[in-house]
Amino acid sequence: MNVLLINSSPQQQNASTYCVAKTLLEQWSQDNEVLLQEINVTTIPHVDSAYATALGSIHGEHDESVGSLALSNQLITSLDFADVVIITSPMHNYSVPSGLKNWIDHVVRVGKTFNVSSTGKHGLLRDKPVYILISSGGAFSSQEAYQPDFFTPYMKEVLATIGLNNVVFFSVEGTVGHSNEIHQKIEAVQTEIRTYLRTI
Repeated sequence: MNVLLINSSPQQQNASTYCVAKTLLEQWSQDNEVLLQEINVTTIPHVDSAYATALGSIHGEHDESVGSLALSNQLITSLDFADVVIITSPMHNYSVPSGLKNWIDHVVRVGKTFNVSSTGKHGLLRDKPVYILISSGGAFSSQEAYQPDFFTPYMKEVLATIGLNNVVFFSVEGTVGHSNEIHQKIEAVQTEIRTYLRTI
């Protein structure tokens, strides 16, 4: 099983969502040989002028070995190769953090991961499970929610654009508090994931 882990948390492996991701990996490792590729998207460069030129090129006449085009190709290859994708991310200002948005800009690319026709955009990647693990300081998905959630609908739509429709979300909410309370919330999500995996 080839697993791609997109880590967009500034805390990286110390993040609550990373603890949850390890639960997925541990569960899969019980029955599979797991080959993990982990990408820290908080450090990748933004798309550049070569990328913009390529997007505007009608006949594809551009050098894909230069600038951020080369990185874009590498990230797309990693995404296409994976059997399962895990995305760990905080919610920043009701939506995705800049590092994750940067990765999205690299991999959602016309002619590479989607095409456009008279009926709209059509994804080119083979569908696969995508697990999105979100952390947030406040509540956004429960009855106690007091902030909007633009993260979830945006990720569903943008991943569907490139052909990824099998998307599942788990969230660790209310991460502003005492460490023991946060740990309990992480454990609750880990239990939720184990239960979910037994049903599929």
